[in-house]
Amino acid sequence: MKGQAALLTAAGIGVTLVCLLGINWLGPGGAILNLLTPVAAAYLSMRYGLRTGIVVVVVVSLLLLQLAPVYTLATYLGFFGIGSLLLPFLLQQRQPWDRAVFLSVVGSALVSSMMALMVIQGSEIRFELLVDQLIQAEVDQAMLIYRDSGFSESQLLEMQGIIDGLAGFIQKSFYGLYLAGALVVQALCLLILQRLKKNHYLIAGTSFVSWRLPAGLIWILILSGFALLAPFEVLALTGRNLLAVLLPLYFLQGLAVVSSFLQRKAYSPPIKGLIYALLFILNPLPLIITGVGVFDLWIDFRRPRKKDI
Repeated sequence: MKGQAALLTAAGIGVTLVCLLGINWLGPGGAILNLLTPVAAAYLSMRYGLRTGIVVVVVVSLLLLQLAPVYTLATYLGFFGIGSLLLPFLLQQRQPWDRAVFLSVVGSALVSSMMALMVIQGSEIRFELLVDQLIQAEVDQAMLIYRDSGFSESQLLEMQGIIDGLAGFIQKSFYGLYLAGALVVQALCLLILQRLKKNHYLIAGTSFVSWRLPAGLIWILILSGFALLAPFEVLALTGRNLLAVLLPLYFLQGLAVVSSFLQRKAYSPPIKGLIYALLFILNPLPLIITGVGVFDLWIDFRRPRKKDI
């Protein structure tokens, strides 16, 4: 057992590095691997104990000091590393899976905030300027990857315009997008842990098909929408950042409704997988699913309906 754990730990370190740095080696296609960065450490923590996950995070951090810029290490720890330890720790404490994901996101945000404060105090730089520098570093890296991928000059100019526009949006919604991104990463990690659990560990909490958000959260969503239309910039920015967090949550609730529907149908796994893939990538289905999640509060789409005879 110890030999197997050591072998899987070494493999987990390699997988984590590939997922984190894959975009540098594989181009734009490697961006998907970024979302899987915390999976190896989280899985090893669930299966062999938290110390194994800590070994993965520490070794990966030490290797990043040699292989990548410092901000890559900070991104790994704040966005992936801490969450990859918090999530399995909370799950092992028999916390419901939704609470474990929520607390993991909060913990990652707190660690990121502390690291940002340390940088600000050490360099006497404003936080807004630090965010701008981080975003610009990602923009420059993205454009470098596109150039190395063989894009033509016209395509590069088009991509530059798209990325600059996206960077402006990120600057205005940075806090909300950070939390939403951390939520997506932790939720995906949880999904994979659920698929890999077999008889190795248990995950507590309600089934996803029955899961729903607290009813009172809808009022925050409504107020955020009105704040977005306010003539005051502070209110508009607050509403924008809150919506960046809340809309993905209601998208997840909409997915729970769809999962409940598919569970009652005799579709094969490939067909179900195709349906889920289309819900993510085919416009305007993501918006529709988010709307389903919002109105599920009043309509209760999952309630069995009696058929008229």
